[in-house]
Amino acid sequence: MLRWVLEDSGQFPDLPGLDQLTSEQVVELGGGVDAATYLVRCPHRDVVVKLKSHGLEAEARALRAWKRYTARVPEVLGLGTVPSVGERPMKYLLLAALKNAAGRIVETADEYLDRSPASARELGRAVGAELYRMHQAVDNTGFGDFADSPGSERTYRSWSGYLGDFFALHADFVRQLGVSKDRIQAMRAFIDACPFVAEGRFLHGDVSVRNVAVLHYQPISVGLFDPNPLSGDPSWDIAPMMNNVAYNELRDRRERVPSKMLARDRELLEGFWDSYPGDVAEESLLTAQLVQAVLQAEHRKDRLRHNQANTAEVDVTYEFIRAAVQRAAP
Repeated sequence: MLRWVLEDSGQFPDLPGLDQLTSEQVVELGGGVDAATYLVRCPHRDVVVKLKSHGLEAEARALRAWKRYTARVPEVLGLGTVPSVGERPMKYLLLAALKNAAGRIVETADEYLDRSPASARELGRAVGAELYRMHQAVDNTGFGDFADSPGSERTYRSWSGYLGDFFALHADFVRQLGVSKDRIQAMRAFIDACPFVAEGRFLHGDVSVRNVAVLHYQPISVGLFDPNPLSGDPSWDIAPMMNNVAYNELRDRRERVPSKMLARDRELLEGFWDSYPGDVAEESLLTAQLVQAVLQAEHRKDRLRHNQANTAEVDVTYEFIRAAVQRAAP
C-alpha cells in the first residue's frame, strides 16, 4: 500500500521508485494504534504518510478547520484511497511534517519533559493557549463523530445526547464495579443537565504529551498532532490531563510512594489553566472525566488479561469511576 501511494498515486513526483529509496528516506513511525505511519523525506520537503481504513477523512477535515485559528497543526497535502486489496478500502493521508524553529523534525513534549521536567508548567501554558485556539473552530453539522469515523452515521443535536448514549453503551460494565442501577439512571440525568456548549467544537480527542510537538523552546510554543477528532464540548480535551493527575494521586495514596510523574502532571495541569481562558463548567469536566475513565478501565482490564498491565492500574481506574459517580449522583 505504501508502494502504491509513493509510486502510483501521483502525490510524489519528486521521488524515485521505492526500490531506489534509502532507509533514511522512508522511516516507519511508531505510536499509532491502528494506523501505519511513515516519514518520507523528499528532496525539498518532509511528508508524513498515514495509512488507515477509517478516520483519515475526519482528521483532514478537523486539521483544515483548525488552520483558520492556528498555523501550528500539520498542513494537509493529500487525501485518497488505495485501490482495494480487501473488504475494507485503505485510505491515505499526506501531511507536512512539523518542524521546529531550527527547521528540524519536532520532538514530542513527552521526549522534551524527559530531559527537562522542570519545564512542565511552561509547557502546560503553551498547551493551554494552543488548545484554546483550536477550540474556536465550530462544527455546525452536529455533535459526535463525523466524516469517516466509526459511529459517524449518527449525528446528535447536543453533546449531552451523544455522551448520554455513549455512557449507556458501557453501563453494564459500570454496574459490574458495584454501581447500582438507580445510580446509573441518576448519572444519565446528570449528563442531560450538564451545561455544555451549544455549538460543537472540533476537538482533538487524544490530548497527551505524546501528541504535542515542541516547535520553539525559548519561549516554548507547541502544536498538537495525530488527533482522534470529534465534534463536542472542550471539556473532552481537558479531561485526560485531569485524569492523569487524579489517577496518580489515588495510586500514591495506595502505595504511599511519592511519584515524579504526579509532580510533572500537576505542573502541566496548573500551567494549562494559567493560559486556557475558556469557561469550562465543573459538571462538564466531571462527566468527560468519568466517561473517559470507563473507556480506560475497559482497555486496562483487557490489557491485564493479556499480562500487559498491572492490577494497580486497573484498581485505581475502578476506584476513580466509583468516586466520580458518587460525586455526580450522590
